[in-house]
Amino acid sequence: MPLAAIAAALTSALIHASWNAALKGGRGDRIADAFLIAVGGILMWGVATVIWGAPAPEAWPYLVASVLIHLVYWFALFSAYDAGDMSHIYTLSRGSAPLLVAIGAALTAAEIPPPLKMAGIALVSIGVLCVGISPRAPLKATLWALGIGICISSYSLVDALGARVAGDALVYVAWTSGIMGVPMMAFAFWRRGPRLLKDAAVAPIRGLAIGIISFLGYGLVLWAQTIAPIAQVTALRETSVVFGALIAFVFLREHLGLRRWIGAFIVAAGAGLIAFG
Repeated sequence: MPLAAIAAALTSALIHASWNAALKGGRGDRIADAFLIAVGGILMWGVATVIWGAPAPEAWPYLVASVLIHLVYWFALFSAYDAGDMSHIYTLSRGSAPLLVAIGAALTAAEIPPPLKMAGIALVSIGVLCVGISPRAPLKATLWALGIGICISSYSLVDALGARVAGDALVYVAWTSGIMGVPMMAFAFWRRGPRLLKDAAVAPIRGLAIGIISFLGYGLVLWAQTIAPIAQVTALRETSVVFGALIAFVFLREHLGLRRWIGAFIVAAGAGLIAFG
């Protein structure tokens, strides 16, 4: 696996954990956050379109499918964070994705990982689930987290294939962000009404920043998937749970027991197999 792809996937993991922590640890206005994140994504779409233009026509079916899946993902994400702790929701949702993506990549792109790589993918999933499963977590939060995991595996595969067809991962992710931003903004206005603009003005920089850095983080992982196997890059990105657990422990003051720390080490071992096995 190319070192550049490894570095991109791990950097994306850190970015993803950071903006999820900011979303969970903010002032709690999820509707205003959704609006601002959409605006940030549209801004990045505008810049990228002026510089690089539109993706290849062959990428449009993937773009449409990705936008629809992402809309469900965002709805589930906000609902989940209203229902439970970040350390439970974030890790459980991420842990359910790598093996599903590996199966999908084998079926659609004929990418079958060698044994050591497959073992690494399995270890990442097992470790993430060790970190994320909490017997005391509300059932509602757990169900939302599993729903997010299905969305993650679906859009990861669709977007990886779409970025390859588009020929430029940055252009592809810019157009998904721009198209998706319109219904996200409409949903926010529908839920909040004219008061939305006033609510969003309370802390606009944080929401806009999340929209921009999430765009950059996802662009990195899509680029990595154009030069490396889809399932391996996806699994490496899920090392974000290690970063997420540390952020939740240090900054959000969420309790992490021995089981979760062991799970984090299992994730790290799996990532090592994927990268260097």
